[in-house]
Amino acid sequence: MRELIEKNAQNAVVALIADPEAVNKAIEAGVGKTITMKIGGKTDKLHGAPLKVTGEVRIISNGKFVSKGPMGTGMEVDLGRSIVLRSGGVDIIITEKRFQPTTLELYRSFGIEPAEKKIIVVKSAVHFRASHEPIAKKIIEVDAPGIHSARLSAFRYRKLRRPIFPLDPEMLGITELKKSLED
Repeated sequence: MRELIEKNAQNAVVALIADPEAVNKAIEAGVGKTITMKIGGKTDKLHGAPLKVTGEVRIISNGKFVSKGPMGTGMEVDLGRSIVLRSGGVDIIITEKRFQPTTLELYRSFGIEPAEKKIIVVKSAVHFRASHEPIAKKIIEVDAPGIHSARLSAFRYRKLRRPIFPLDPEMLGITELKKSLED
């Protein structure tokens, strides 16, 4: 989110930041008002520091919608009170409750058509893929702060039998692949 705002990205959406304090501040200001507030980074020190953002409150919502899948089809979702803050060309969905972005209805419930966005940023390790891959030209994994990382070498392993998939090349079939290519 920081990079998108600093680089003045256009036609982008960030989904979603669970931050009840920021939601309260935006609702107090009201739709159409420009506010400056700190977003995210308030849960613990593992997920990075809050980001100071200035933007226009575009939407205030009750955060309720029904998932159309592919995961959780028919599930009633309640994000709590929610808002969309636009900072430059970036729409930031901020909610009271946490939710994995497993359905494109998340965006549509705020009047945002995800297929029309140039950039969609989600904080999710895997759950987003089923719904987002069909509309994505490219997926870029980012090693953001938190308790999950796509970069397995970032973790310190103890009492681990080696070799083990996917940490060791021989378990990835690379050795066998190289041999077969040489033959």
